[in-house]
Amino acid sequence: MVDPVGPIYRAEAIVEVPQGGSEGAESAQLVLGRFATPYAGRALRWTCVQASRIANGLDPDPDVPWSSTLICMDPDDWLDLGDAPTQIRNWVADQESRLAAYRQLLDGAPFTLTASDWSGRYVLTVSPVHSDRPDDAVSPQTSTP
Repeated sequence: MVDPVGPIYRAEAIVEVPQGGSEGAESAQLVLGRFATPYAGRALRWTCVQASRIANGLDPDPDVPWSSTLICMDPDDWLDLGDAPTQIRNWVADQESRLAAYRQLLDGAPFTLTASDWSGRYVLTVSPVHSDRPDDAVSPQTSTP
C-alpha cells in the first residue's frame, strides 16, 4: 500500500550517560533535539548541524591538544574509550557517508550515527515514518536546548 501522505522523516539527537561506576550499569538518556520533516535531505541536514553542535560542545577547538583533564585516567583506560567529537566530525566531513545515509533513508531504512567516549554515547537517528493519517504529518519543527 502506498502512503498518500508520504514518509515523515523524524530525526533525533540523544546522549546516553552511564549512571554509576560499574559496567552494565543503567544509563540516563537526554534528548538534545528533535526534528520532523517530509524531506529526507532536510532531516539529514538537521542531523549534520546537530552533529557539529555536539562535537563543538565536546571539543570546541579540535586543533589544540589537551594538556590536562578534569579527571585523572590512566592512558590505557582512555585509549579504549574513543573520541566522539572526532568520530562525529569525520562523518559530517565525509560526503560519501552522508550520501549513503541519504540513499538509505530514501530506501525506507533508518539511519543511525553513534559515537562514544568517556563522556557518554551520542546517538543521532533519522527514521522514515509512514502514516496513513494526515494528522500525523507533522510540520517541520525543531526542539533544541
